[in-house]
Amino acid sequence: MTTRNSFLRTLVIIAVVVLGLVAAPTAAFAAFTDMDRATPAFSAASIPAPASANVTMSCSFGLRATVTVNSFSAATHANYHDVKLFDRSGNLEFTGDLSKASGKSYTSGLEIIGTWTYEIRGYYKVPGTSNTWTGKVLKGTLTC
Repeated sequence: MTTRNSFLRTLVIIAVVVLGLVAAPTAAFAAFTDMDRATPAFSAASIPAPASANVTMSCSFGLRATVTVNSFSAATHANYHDVKLFDRSGNLEFTGDLSKASGKSYTSGLEIIGTWTYEIRGYYKVPGTSNTWTGKVLKGTLTC
């Protein structure tokens, strides 16, 4: 009888395990009927070029130039602006921070002046990081 009891016990255990394996996955299936969308917590913005600028150039005997940014329109979304001045050969002469008085004016050394170009650009410097978004550039020419 012990062999028969052992055989029946084994059969019952196998049946319970098989029923458990068949019934358990059914409990894991779920149906979702509601839909909702999350709004992302980030956005992107483009920084346009400044709309206009009043930049003047005065020359001394065609050998020394003083360039002054009198005014400019701030670019949308920008929290920093700079000006870059290029000489007649296209070499960078000066980069100025337009939020400071010293960044708005530049006087060259002795050189043949000719036609210079300037670029004014807005940037968004992300607070607390070293990340910077660069805006489009406003270009202009200056001639003595």
